[in-house]
Amino acid sequence: MTSQNLIKENILNKRNRKRKRLKNSGKTIFEEYNFEFLVLGLFGLGFFLLWEDWNIKSLVWNGITRTALLVITFLRNGAVKIGNLLSGVETSDLIGIILILIAIVLVLNRARLRTIERHPNLTSCPKCNSGLRRVHRKTKHKIQSWLYFCKFKRFKCKSCSFDGVAMIEGKK
Repeated sequence: MTSQNLIKENILNKRNRKRKRLKNSGKTIFEEYNFEFLVLGLFGLGFFLLWEDWNIKSLVWNGITRTALLVITFLRNGAVKIGNLLSGVETSDLIGIILILIAIVLVLNRARLRTIERHPNLTSCPKCNSGLRRVHRKTKHKIQSWLYFCKFKRFKCKSCSFDGVAMIEGKK
């Protein structure tokens, strides 16, 4: 090969070569130097505590005791209110309320099971009997899944306009 051919080939190779780009790490200053900021903050806090005349032990202890006293007072007042409320209700009334609540829970569970039975797991399109594909659930399906304590799966038909939901008993 002649020197002219080598020069032409070198020029062509330079044209076809891609430039290497500098990689931008994308880190912020805080991400890059978070350890240094932590050490600087610890030094600053240490020197501040050495120079100030604070009695930190008594400040922390007072804060803890005040918080504990507040919680205890809140619980005591709540227990007294509940006790006063229950003392005015007769035993037969309590049993009646409990039985009504049990009946409501049983009715709601039956409605839940019937709704789940009406939306069985789908394997093919009920309109045209072709294949289905899974699609993302809507927000209302996520809320219903939480309310019914079951798994919701949303499907769309590949060939027709069917859009359906399958409900499967039991959480994920």
